[in-house]
Formats: sequence, structure tokens, C-alpha cells
Amino acid sequence: MKILNVITVSFVFCFCIKNISAQEANDFKPSGKIIARAFLDYSAGFGEADESGFDITRAFLGYNYRITPTLSGQVIIDAAAGRTSSGSLETHLRNAFVQWKDKGFTVNVGQIGLLQFSTQEKYWKHRYIMKSFQDLNKMAPSVDLGATVQYEFNKMVSADVSFTNGEGYKKLSRNNSNRYAAGINISPANNILFRLYGDIYTDSDDIRESAPESSVNVGFEDQKTLSFFAGYQDKKVSGGLEFNKVWNKGMVKGKDYYGYSAYASVEVAPKWRVFARYDLMDSHKPSNFSSEWNSLDGQIVMGGIEFIPLKQIKIAPNFRNINPKRAGSEQYIFVNLEINL
Repeated sequence: MKILNVITVSFVFCFCIKNISAQEANDFKPSGKIIARAFLDYSAGFGEADESGFDITRAFLGYNYRITPTLSGQVIIDAAAGRTSSGSLETHLRNAFVQWKDKGFTVNVGQIGLLQFSTQEKYWKHRYIMKSFQDLNKMAPSVDLGATVQYEFNKMVSADVSFTNGEGYKKLSRNNSNRYAAGINISPANNILFRLYGDIYTDSDDIRESAPESSVNVGFEDQKTLSFFAGYQDKKVSGGLEFNKVWNKGMVKGKDYYGYSAYASVEVAPKWRVFARYDLMDSHKPSNFSSEWNSLDGQIVMGGIEFIPLKQIKIAPNFRNINPKRAGSEQYIFVNLEINL
């Protein structure tokens, strides 16, 4: 009897899908587009920061295909996802997912872009120049294996939940840890947005970060993240303020860090924008740690000009002052370039 029920349900499901597809086919033609995007830069340091040279930090090549009006799939290869110990570029599969979008819902399944700081990136507007705060300070991966569900209740309120592997797209391994996340967006006015986000990354032996050799009685707990964002955006102005904190980084109890980021971007003329940003990062070490652990503590101040000669090209000369908490300040001149075909 159970087998008969399963066969019946399967038949009805397939019949419904067939009819929906047939109806959609009357007004829709499947289509696809190539994705090609690259970030390049030249930098020169001053004083103690005497490094200079060219670099490439992103090289995407992929394809997005719309199967039906509500269903699509995407695959992207990143040829500049990282570097080997010898300095050679590493290639990774960045995206491989299907997306269903209808009636206020957006569902992504596979190797997907995460929602933890995607909103902040949109308000920062200059991802090719510098990563957003959480990404820059390695608070979470930007891509992971799993599923996300977003729902728009109305124009003022939307929410999202995520269930992912937790390690990012460069490490795909089976273990007993997962990241559970939820966020809510509230937009009281057309140009204003508030976002609250939190997640729990469950502990397991095989993903714990190691403590300094001389540390004793190190405890382990689930890693937790909380972030708050407030942003404003219209046709000419975009900016935001965010606070982010991680407890038990790498599952190590008491290994916490937090920080703030404030940024603004303003269109001053057709094809021209000016932008500025300030970041502050700080950390706490467990009482049984023999030394500080976070080399990213400190401040970053930057400002620059963006020129967009074509829709596919952005060029941004900018100045950066990096003031690490436990070292001297460093100054750099950058020229960043984005190519997005």
C-alpha cells in the first residue's frame, strides 16, 4: 500500500510539473548569459611599507541559465581564488547552484553566495576596491555549500535563513559542524535599511583552530556571530554603518573579536564618484592564551575617486592608511580596476 501511495504521489507531482512547464513555455524562452568579471590593481607603499606592484584578486568565468521564469542555475569558476605557498594563483569552483524565485520567495541550493554581508557590499558599492568588513576580517566565508531561503513579507520587511557547511568554498569536507543563520531586513523608508543578523557555527573536533603552544586548559564552544547594519541609498548617495562581533572564533572559548565600519559613496558628476571608509577592529584573547592572536586588529582609513568610462569598466585611484594595533602605520596608493562583461 505504501508503494502504491508513493507511485501515485510521484505521478501527480510529475503531471503538475509538466503542466506548469507547458504553460510557462507559451510565454517564456529559456536563455543564458556568460559571466566574466575581474578585479586588478596596482599599489605602491610609502615609508616602512615599501612594497609595490600589480595584483589580480578576482577572475570569474561562468554561466547563468534561466530554465523557466522561476528557475535558474549558475556555475562560476574563480581563477584567482587564492595563492599557493609559492605565490601561484589557485583556481576554485566558486558557484554551482540552482535558484527558485517566485511569490516573494528566493531559494538557493548548492554552492551559493551567502547573505551574511551581501547587503553591506551593495551599500559599500566598491567591492573591487576592498572587501566589506566581515569578509576582510575573515569573520565568515562569502560562498559556501548549503541552502538559503529569503522571503519578502512586504516592501518594509524581509527575512532570510541559511543552512550551510560553514567552511567556505575552498574547503568542502564532511564533518559534524554546520552553520545555522538568520537575518531580518527592515526598511522604514524607501532609502533606509536596517539589518540584524546572527548565526551559530557548531563545534566539532576536526575544524577547531589550534591555540598557541604554551596555552593550557583551552576550552571549546560553538562559534557565534552577531551583526547590525544601517544603510542609506538613493540614485547619487550610498553609505552604511555596521557593527560585527564573533564569539569563540575557531570554536576556541573566549577567542572573540569585533569591529565597526563606516563608509559613503557619492556621485559628484556623470561617471564620477568619490568615496571614503573607516574600519576599526579589535579582539580579546582567552585568559589562558600566552599571546595575542589577531593580526588584523587596528584601523583602516581610505578615500578615493571612481571613474566609470564604460558600463563594463571602473577605475579607482585611492589612498589608504593602515594602522595595525601592534605595529606602525602604513600608507599606500592604489589604482583599482574592475572589468565586468
